[in-house]
Amino acid sequence: MTTIVQGAIIGAVVGLVVVIFNATAKDKKFQKLMKTVAGPVDYSGLYHYASFKRYKTSFKFFDSYGALYLIGKMVYYKTKETEPPLSFNLAECSVQAEPDWRLLKWFSITTPAGEKFYFDSNKMGAFKNNSDETLKGLAAIKAKMTA
Repeated sequence: MTTIVQGAIIGAVVGLVVVIFNATAKDKKFQKLMKTVAGPVDYSGLYHYASFKRYKTSFKFFDSYGALYLIGKMVYYKTKETEPPLSFNLAECSVQAEPDWRLLKWFSITTPAGEKFYFDSNKMGAFKNNSDETLKGLAAIKAKMTA
């Protein structure tokens, strides 16, 4: 084999290992975060959060990742086991789907003060990222808003 082919094979294997390690680490973090949540959870998922500034202008597409979960008419986003989550009261906030950005589906939650928080849940695929979980989460939130 030529050196170029060997390098390509090694690069592909290393890339696959990194993707698997990253997915496993994120899943473990999600499980740890959800163990700190008390009460019945109506919906939960591993989500990326982007601030308005990050969402609109940056190369990195998110500020953090963590557990987004729904309890009653409250949405919470938690990134650390020991810190309180961001919380959004659905009776006061608006929630809307955002245009696809960087080939991912996003939704935002806007507070009464007008501050927007952007969320996306995606899984890396071989040829395309999958944001179906984002649509599932948005549907669960919208259903609670109208209930």
